[in-house]
Amino acid sequence: MVPGKKRLYMALFPSGVSNNEERKYHWAFLTGPKLEPGSQIPVPGSQYHAKNLPTGWIYEEKKLEDIRTMPNLLARIVIAKIKNEQRLNGLFRNIPIVNDNPTWRCRSWIENSLTEMIKDGQVVGTSQLNWTVIEDFAREYVRMKTDAGRYQTQQALEGPRPTWDLLESKEIVT
Repeated sequence: MVPGKKRLYMALFPSGVSNNEERKYHWAFLTGPKLEPGSQIPVPGSQYHAKNLPTGWIYEEKKLEDIRTMPNLLARIVIAKIKNEQRLNGLFRNIPIVNDNPTWRCRSWIENSLTEMIKDGQVVGTSQLNWTVIEDFAREYVRMKTDAGRYQTQQALEGPRPTWDLLESKEIVT
């Protein structure tokens, strides 16, 4: 086993939709290192998601300077240890984008990606890939942080965002 495997995170962002609980968040995957230095040192990584443009949905992947402090990021949830990052990237690139179904959303792409990771069996090691478990936990975690006032100060929004490790059942960043 290779120590220090990169981590796969579920990331939640506000979607701009406030009157529909299912559409309240934008969902994305982030990848980053297992060990993160102090809060003043950037933690590079990548983001993978289905993005809605006026012309329709597209797949987007991009390198990030710091996966802990992205604009509008609400929370990160560790869901897996990455075994084969190249294979994972290929898997993401091959998940279909659907533009002819009005009920299809970024969360549809996330759920389809998780299903393919389970089928593949080689992209991640220790993991929690059950979409219902991830979605329910992530929604509740962000709700608890919101209720506690975590997103109300500029200082809180400039530092690392709340992060929970679903594999070890512990909070990494409050």
